[in-house]
Amino acid sequence: MKTWLAIETATESCSVAVFNGDRGWQDLIVAPNRHSELLLQMIDGVLKQAGLRLEQIDGLACGVGPGGFTAVRLGISTMHGLAIATGRPIYPVSSLQALAAGASDRPVLAAFDARKGEVYAAAYRPDAQGIPQPLTAECVCRPEALQWPVEEAALGLGTGWTAYAQCWSQVHCWQGDRYPEAAQVLRLARARAAAGEAGMRPEALEPHYIRPSQAEEKR
Repeated sequence: MKTWLAIETATESCSVAVFNGDRGWQDLIVAPNRHSELLLQMIDGVLKQAGLRLEQIDGLACGVGPGGFTAVRLGISTMHGLAIATGRPIYPVSSLQALAAGASDRPVLAAFDARKGEVYAAAYRPDAQGIPQPLTAECVCRPEALQWPVEEAALGLGTGWTAYAQCWSQVHCWQGDRYPEAAQVLRLARARAAAGEAGMRPEALEPHYIRPSQAEEKR
């Protein structure tokens, strides 16, 4: 597939990326609670930058969480509509893995602030191609209950570090202002497609919440 469109909405950051041949474009805005206002405009803007129309896109990629329930649902529903409109396959990508892909030369301890005194977290180590491979399962838990694997030169990434770095004092290098990006969602999806993985149909695309939503908890 030559042309791709990816979106990532799981955190405070909203981003869209397009790839065509050997060139890429991305728009990223940190705008809590404004994703629904911005996302379609950003998709249109990045397509225009790339000189492409939606019907020219060959493959779609979507960050599916974990993250904010409303933000993740917005990304899923938007990608569902794009896939129906184009008939193109979708590649779902973990938003934690996409965050880890932003540092492809070292192990990453990825953590989002999950509110309610918890974090979404997982640890990754890059393979020979720089693709982050999981060292732990993705989880949601209280930060003091999280046991990071001991990894020399590991880098902590994500908003969970801003909120709870004091709980993980054994890790000295972290960046709390890093977010998953659509460009990394796209890169991970392209790698899977190149390895022969087929994308999914829109009706199969589901959010990766990890923990139940408030509506599910009430039921």
